[in-house]
Amino acid sequence: MFSSLRTQIALQFIRAYPTPEAAKALAFAEFEAFARQHGYPQPKRLPKCFAHLQSPCPEATSETVLVYRDEAVQLAALLLSTVRAKNKALRELTVMFEQHPDRDIFASLPGAGKFLAPALLVKFGDDRQRFSSSAGVQALAGTCPVTDSSGKRRVVKFRRACDREFRNIVQKWAITSKPESLWATLYWEQVRPHCNSDSHAYRCLANRWLAIAWKLWQTGELYDEAYHLQQRALHSKPRQN
Repeated sequence: MFSSLRTQIALQFIRAYPTPEAAKALAFAEFEAFARQHGYPQPKRLPKCFAHLQSPCPEATSETVLVYRDEAVQLAALLLSTVRAKNKALRELTVMFEQHPDRDIFASLPGAGKFLAPALLVKFGDDRQRFSSSAGVQALAGTCPVTDSSGKRRVVKFRRACDREFRNIVQKWAITSKPESLWATLYWEQVRPHCNSDSHAYRCLANRWLAIAWKLWQTGELYDEAYHLQQRALHSKPRQN
């Protein structure tokens, strides 16, 4: 039916029709009117949503339905207030991001989009002195490994001490950057055979992205895909003796 319990219309539907019987009793015209009243943005999907609503589902006893009917309405109301508060906060954060002097830098990063770009800006912050090199921001995000050396012994380990929220942000960014950046795709395909998993390869890509983002953050320049492809081509040329 409606895509997710994180959407306001799905929660409003539960409040209005809290039992399978109440939902199945709807005529399509009523269902369509409900969707229109709550501003459903994809009216062409309504016949499919309605068919899903009418499809067979496991049936509970009438006593069970009666017990959980009111609880479903109450929980939907609580979730609805939470979703509204979250949406309001996101709108306010979007306005703040659009007004920030570093907005264009992070908005230019491929795959960052409307959510990851502000998140990256928050993690970098405003103080350019905080990270004297890209290594600092890479360590904070946990994208670079830890090397443990003693004599001839040298072990490269996964970095556990980091800002885990930051690591999650840059890991997602690495994933979303591939469809948006040829450079990212080429880099990922280059490192993937040498990594233990896709996650490991994306972490390597995120590490490179952070180095690029740090440089842009320091210089105030915007990301230039053509420049990075050109640099990759230059570095991949065989050296001449």
